[in-house]
Formats: sequence, C-alpha cells, structure tokens
Amino acid sequence: MRILLAVLTGLGQFLSYPPAALSPVAFVTLVPLLVALDRAPRRSAFWLGTLAGMLFYPLHLSWMTHAMAVYGGLSWGVSLLILLLLSLYVALYLGMFSVGWVWLRPASALGQVLFAASLWVVLEFVRTYLLTGFPWAFLAYTQSRNLPLIQIASVTGMYGVSFVVVLVNAAIALALRPGRAGAALAPALAASLALLVTLAYGAWTLSRAEPARGFRIAVVQGNIDQGVKWDPAFRGATLATYERLSREAAERGADLVVWPEAAVPFLLRLEPEARARVAGLARETRRYILVGSPDLEGGRFYNSAFLISQDGALLQRYDKIHLVPFGEYVPLRSLLGFIEKLARGAVGDFAPGGQATVFSTPFGRFGVTISYEVYFPAEVRRLVRGGAGFLVNITNDAWYGRSAAPVQHLAMAVFRAVEHRTFLVRSANTGISAIIDPRGRIREQSAIFREAVLVGKIGRQADETIYTRVGDLFAWAATAGSASAGLWGWRRGGVA
Repeated sequence: MRILLAVLTGLGQFLSYPPAALSPVAFVTLVPLLVALDRAPRRSAFWLGTLAGMLFYPLHLSWMTHAMAVYGGLSWGVSLLILLLLSLYVALYLGMFSVGWVWLRPASALGQVLFAASLWVVLEFVRTYLLTGFPWAFLAYTQSRNLPLIQIASVTGMYGVSFVVVLVNAAIALALRPGRAGAALAPALAASLALLVTLAYGAWTLSRAEPARGFRIAVVQGNIDQGVKWDPAFRGATLATYERLSREAAERGADLVVWPEAAVPFLLRLEPEARARVAGLARETRRYILVGSPDLEGGRFYNSAFLISQDGALLQRYDKIHLVPFGEYVPLRSLLGFIEKLARGAVGDFAPGGQATVFSTPFGRFGVTISYEVYFPAEVRRLVRGGAGFLVNITNDAWYGRSAAPVQHLAMAVFRAVEHRTFLVRSANTGISAIIDPRGRIREQSAIFREAVLVGKIGRQADETIYTRVGDLFAWAATAGSASAGLWGWRRGGVA
C-alpha cells in the first residue's frame, strides 16, 4: 500500500505540470506520500520518496533525451541512461524530504505542517545552487497561470508559493490520519489562513493600476531548424528570415527588436560582411536590435547578446555567465569525457562570461538572460538591482522538439516577471516567445515551430519589490526554521 501511495504522488506531480498542467492537483499530490510515511521506518521513508521522484522526473524531463540523441550525438540508450541518472539525483531530494519528515518533524500537528513546508522550501533552495543548480519542477511552477496565488512571489520569491502548496498538502494528510481529527484542526486553520492571505494579497495586487507603458518592443521568432542552423549553406537564408521579420516589427512600430539566442549563425563581431548586413538593417529600419550571436575572444567561445543602435553601431555586449552543464560545457571533463560529444551539438565548448551587463537605450535600461539563466532567481535579481527596468530572455528551445519543455520553461519565466514587478519579453528560436507583464499575465504568446512577430507596449519597473530588495530572505528564514525544528526533533528522537 505504501508503494502504491508513493506511485500516486509521482503520477500526481506529473499531472500538475505541463503537458497536463492540472495545477489544482499540486495541492494534493504529496498527500498520498505523506500518508504512506505515517509510522514508516526511516529507511523505508527515504526509498518511498525516491520512488515517487523516480516515477515523476523521467516523465517530466523526457524531452532531454531528444536533445541528447538528435543533436548531441549520443545513442538513445546512453541518452536514456543520462536522463535516469539526472532523475535519480533530483529524486534523492524527495527522498531526503521524506526521511526528514519521518525523523525530525515536531510532535505538534501545527509544527509538523510548518516543518513540512519549510523543509520542502529548503530542499528547493539547495537544489537551485548545489552543483551549479538545477531549478526544475519546483512546486511553485505548477501555479504559473494562477495569477492571484503567485503575486506573493514579489515578497517571498517563488519559494513562498511552494511553501503554501506544501502547507495545504501536509494539512490534508494530517486530517486523513485515523483517530486524529481533533489534532488536525490547527494545521487546517493555518493552511487555510495562509492560502487566504496569499490569495487576498494577490487579488489586491491585481486590482491595482499598472504603471504607464512607455515604448513598443518586438520579439521575432525565426523558426530556424536546429538541424541546419549551423550549416554554412543556410546562413544567408537564416539572416534573410530575421531581416524580413525585423522589417515587419519596425512597420508595426517597435522601438526595440529582439532576436533569439544565437539567432545569427556566425561570429557577429568578427565577420565584417555579416556584421555590416545586420548594421545596415538597423540603419534601414531606424530601430535598436538585440542580437543573439556566438563570440570568440582569446581563443574561447562565448554565448553572447549584442545591442545594435539605430545607426548601426555595436553598443554593448553580454556574455552568458551561467552555462548549461553538458550542453554548453562538460564539467569534470577528465571523468565525464564520454559526454563531451553533447557539447559539440552547439558552436563549441563555451566559456562563462564575467560580468552581468545592463543595456542602455533611450527608452530604458534592461537586463538580458540567455536561455537557462532566467530560471535562476539570483541571476535575474542581480540585473534588476543593477538598474534594469525590464527584462529580456533570449533562448533556443529547438533542441527539445515538440515536447512540454517550451511550456515548462515559459512557466518559470513568468515568476521572474512577478518577483520584480517588471515586464519580461522572451524571444525563442522556435517558441514559445512571449511578452509577460509585471503581474505574470502573458500578453502575447507564439505557437511553437512557426515564424512569429510579437509586438507590445511595455514600461519600466515603477518601484522595487520586497523580493528585489531582500532577495531570498524567505528561503533563508525557512532554512533557519526547519533547522531549529529538525534539531529539536532529533534531540527528542523524532516521532517515527
């Protein structure tokens, strides 16, 4: 029965996220596991949690095998093995949550639900940073379209949303314990109050007037096939596609036109003829253009973004800092050299940039994240603290084929807009491109694997949010709270 309950949790988690995206399921998905853990031995608790994770994560991250096998040069068997190893790594966090719940939770029912929510936040927080970070499939992201609920992220970051979701799960699980209905009253009230306050804050935030919008921005989606993207024979056709889409954006009144990650299949800064063509487009349209392009300096490749002025001058450059392990570089190359072929699917083995750049234009300052970086709250916060009034994310999700990956990635980007109450525009090679407002509403959205030009009016951030000012203080508070409760539980021998 315990194994069956763990399996139900794994399936429930899968249904909570895209492609099913049944977000209400997230509020009960942990209930079967928590029920299974009641009076379970510690070792059994760990493996029950890990089992639930090993059912969920391979399903949720299955799109990774497409990138590795189709574009990374690995066999499907090796790709599947890597997926299972990564899934095991993240599943271990669910195992640690389970054993922590059994071993260290306080004696009081109210303390137990607060401990469960805090411990979950701690483990998400650790996973954001440990081993360069892998912040996928956090519970908060199941609620990206639940606008009233996610507004609390402007105070607590995404971790506050995860906290509320786990709090509700734990309260329901305690209420289902036989013969303990009276003890479940305080947890039920606490979870209900937390949910009510969160929704009330969200409703109040959504009712407030939005800041005046200042200028028009366009994101272009070239829909360049990843299989021919770096073929020299297609360079001219690729550039012609972006020229045509950029002219359309200019005709629709865009002041700034954003191209996707590595949109131009050449070294923009170092190839005079190709650079002249992009500069000529900027002069012709009299528009600023943000161009994703690889760069080469000192014998090292960089994944970069360049700002071209309306008179064709190359104004500023940003080199991607937070690279994708096994996609843009191979960590521990001497030990993991057999995976090096995966890095060859891109232009080369990239080096990380050294400075977060805030771009300046006559209509505002903005920060750029490239692909994977937008999923790390600290990376985005650094840009906003540095003076960025709006955010731009350029990416290429063509690696993942027709899968749930683009929708999952968009859900994460929504939270970066809400956390800082700022517009975030996303330009993706094959989709999903989007314009997201400061409340997390998706104002414009493209279909995948189609050309698109999205144009919208946006403004600069009006005021700093609490989250912008204090960062992950809520996560640190949860860490301190769960550590204190866990220490007390350990000293008294736990309640298992």
